[in-house]
Amino acid sequence: MGMESPALDAMDTASAPSEAPPVELLSQLPRGPHGLPRDVVERSQRSRLLLALIEVVAEKGYVATTVADVTGRAGVSRTTFYQQFKDKGDCFLVAYRKGGEAQLGKVLEAVESTPDPLEQLRYNVRAYLAELVAYPAAARAFLLEVTAAGPRALAIRDELHQRYVELFQDLYARFRERRAGLPELPVEVFRAAVAAVDDLVVRSISEGRLAELAKLEPLAVYMELALFGLADLAGA
Repeated sequence: MGMESPALDAMDTASAPSEAPPVELLSQLPRGPHGLPRDVVERSQRSRLLLALIEVVAEKGYVATTVADVTGRAGVSRTTFYQQFKDKGDCFLVAYRKGGEAQLGKVLEAVESTPDPLEQLRYNVRAYLAELVAYPAAARAFLLEVTAAGPRALAIRDELHQRYVELFQDLYARFRERRAGLPELPVEVFRAAVAAVDDLVVRSISEGRLAELAKLEPLAVYMELALFGLADLAGA
């Protein structure tokens, strides 16, 4: 509404926020001749660059981050960087989209693990916060620095937010199936629910409380239920 990891086909399969997203590829190639296929080498280099970008942006901020910072952290050449990405912004966009989609995948997986809509709502919040805590570098890079990364990054954020809006719409529809008399709600309500949780999380991270995000679960759930006209379920 978000990398630490061993290997990195990293974000070429899926990923989510933190010291590095969960990845699945060689993060470090063997020294000297190794006989690895070229595509394996390139995926490893790409993954290392993506993870390095996330780490450096989380530490220094997007504006202060340079290509030299990223290549130095990743241990690859500047030439290799430009073979993989157009520029720093392109690298950030790839990392952001892959990280955001991977996180959303974890949230959807959690939601579908129970048939009860109230539990689904709670699991949605819990999984979202847990992924941010698990991958703090990505959480800082993607949530705090996205505005600095410019309009293309903000467009990706809007796309990801829309996916969460659709998730909330689906969850509310499940509540309506179980409780007679619940009205249809305009899409603006679901957008407000996404924005409310996003603001709560960003504020906490900005204040240095990223490791404590799990404590926000009761409040975040209450806000969402209240917006849906279901505040009475908050203590259920």
